[in-house]
This record gives sequence, C-alpha cells and structure tokens, in this order.
Amino acid sequence: MTIVGKGISFLWVLILIVLSANNSRVFGQLIIEVTNALDNGSLDLTVACPNIDGKSYLLHPGGFHEWINTGVATQSGGPPFLCSFQWKGASHMFNMYVPSRDNDCEECHWFAKETGPCRVYNRPNKPTICSKWD
Repeated sequence: MTIVGKGISFLWVLILIVLSANNSRVFGQLIIEVTNALDNGSLDLTVACPNIDGKSYLLHPGGFHEWINTGVATQSGGPPFLCSFQWKGASHMFNMYVPSRDNDCEECHWFAKETGPCRVYNRPNKPTICSKWD
C-alpha cells in the first residue's frame, strides 16, 4: 500500500473513532438524581429505571433518589437510563441520559415536574433546562 493509501486508511479509522466517541461514552462514575417537584406539592411520584436496578421508588413531595453507576457504557438514545414516571392520573417515560444532550454531565440532577423533567446544572453560567415528557 502506498503512503497516500495508508494515510487515507488512517484518516478513515480516526473518523470512525471520533464518530463513535460522540455516540457512546464510558463513565468511571455517573450519578443520576431525580427529585419529586410536582407542581401542587401533594402528589407522590413513582420512578422506575428497569435497566439500572429493576426497582421502583416512591418519592413523596420533595423526596429524591439517586443511582450511582460505575463503568457503564451508554448508547445515544438507549438504555439504561430510560425511566418511567408515574403519579395520580399520569404516566410518562424519559431518558435521563442522552450523550448528545448530557455529555457535560457526570452528576445529572433532574426535577420531575408535571410539565416535564428539568435538569439543574451545578455551574453558575448554565441555566436550568426543561424538557417535555416522552
């Protein structure tokens, strides 16, 4: 193979690595935290993330739960962070970690509201970002 051919092959490998890095990320530790912030302050929230631990958690108003994952590889838009959120009269799903949206997050703090989940950043220059339920 010529030098030009080797250079092009190397470039393709490099491009594939960069594209792969954008769609998946391996974490030493990822913390996902959810707080019950439902608007009227009297609704209990049940959260279940079956691919994290297979358990459901009942969160009273203001209550929270966190999952600590070590060495988890995630794929864009997929498990293990797809969770269900249920309260009286409502049931929703939301993916609490999507690399393209949350790549700056090693501790993702979410507040579950009736209108959708809001992520709070621990940085002074980052605003709270709210999403719609899936």
